[in-house]
Amino acid sequence: MKKNILNFLIVLISISFLQAQTYRVYYQMAYKIDSTKDGAIKKKMILDVKDDVSKFYSYNLYHIDSLGTNEIRKKAADYDFMVFKNKKDNKTEKYYAVGLDKYSLKEDAAIFDWKITEEVKKIHDVNCQKAILNYKGRNWEAWFAKDIPFQEGPYIFNSLPGLIVDMRDSGNNYIFTMTELKKNVGAVNTISETIPVTRKQLTKAYLDYYNDPYKELKAGKAVVKVVDESGRQVTPNFNQLTELKQKDIKMKNNPIELTDAIKYP
Repeated sequence: MKKNILNFLIVLISISFLQAQTYRVYYQMAYKIDSTKDGAIKKKMILDVKDDVSKFYSYNLYHIDSLGTNEIRKKAADYDFMVFKNKKDNKTEKYYAVGLDKYSLKEDAAIFDWKITEEVKKIHDVNCQKAILNYKGRNWEAWFAKDIPFQEGPYIFNSLPGLIVDMRDSGNNYIFTMTELKKNVGAVNTISETIPVTRKQLTKAYLDYYNDPYKELKAGKAVVKVVDESGRQVTPNFNQLTELKQKDIKMKNNPIELTDAIKYP
């Protein structure tokens, strides 16, 4: 990792050098879907940056896109925490998977009230400076590198005078740690296979899924085999399955933007 970052810094002579090229930043993300329990899910994420646009998405999605057919991508796409940012039109597009459906929500880009401190330290031999932020119910600490002149960072976060190398909330519910940075090729594209929605429509989609999570199965739009302890196929008890699913959904209601948590009945 040190070698990748240091070699990159050597060639970063000026901001103008960055124009018309794509750069890829790798982050290790750790997050808790249930804030009351210890242990976190670890996930490899990618941030692609080119000129005024950037895309933050999972390595799993990148891997699927590079290997799979369109049908595989539709079924297996990992849209969690995926964000497309466009500074030209000042918009942020977020992506969500609810049941079998994939949604996109385009909103005005967030305005972050960063407080840049005088505190500095080195992270993997990169000079970093600390900034703090209160945003949608979480207090964040970010370490950014002025020597890497992207005003970008993981998820929706940006607008610091350098790339965010490390970022976490005060409860360590969400942690982003940069692991690699390198020059890449190609465009930074949005995802076309989604249903555009408003915030109100997205909330309704989540509530509809909570109320009837096996709607597609009951309608025959998806197929699942349910077996008993001996391995024999049985008819699923959808009432019982729904109760278990609803309990699971409530336990996992710890979104990164805490004030946007769905209020389930």
